[in-house]
Amino acid sequence: MIHYRVHVKTRVTLTLDPDVSHRGKLAARARGTTFSGLIEQLLSKETVSSSKRRSSFRDQWRGKLALSEKTGPRMKHLKKKYQLEG
Repeated sequence: MIHYRVHVKTRVTLTLDPDVSHRGKLAARARGTTFSGLIEQLLSKETVSSSKRRSSFRDQWRGKLALSEKTGPRMKHLKKKYQLEG
């Protein structure tokens, strides 16, 4: 049995300034793609780069939690690992 993977695209309606639309179509033509293809490329690039900009777990939670007063080698290791000393 042969299975085929079907790639279905979603239709989206955009409202753009006529000048922006015209420049976009010219840019798409210069890149050898369609206006829709250009928009798809730009959105794909933006969503990938924005996902890379996520801050680290440490940065997200720094200053929002209080450290335990526990001591010992494990706590010392964790404080050093997550730069929580001093």
